[in-house]
Amino acid sequence: MGILGEFFDLLWGWADYRPKDWSGPPCSIEEESACFVVRDYKGQALAHVYFEEELARRLAAKSLTKAEARRIAANIAKLPDMLRKT
Repeated sequence: MGILGEFFDLLWGWADYRPKDWSGPPCSIEEESACFVVRDYKGQALAHVYFEEELARRLAAKSLTKAEARRIAANIAKLPDMLRKT
């Protein structure tokens, strides 16, 4: 790690950092007014995938359709399960 790495560990407390624990029940997907929220089993929001239902606004902003956003959110929710299998 070296002396620089040890300095940053002490400065920001990274010495106790642990990667996210992916064990537990699968993620959930909640639909809100303009987005889908992917949450882990503890309720922490992992991703917000936004969509636009009105065609003119969607084309102007190059936004996702609701179906596209739902599909992306579903694939994000599958990632922890895929990581457990590897």
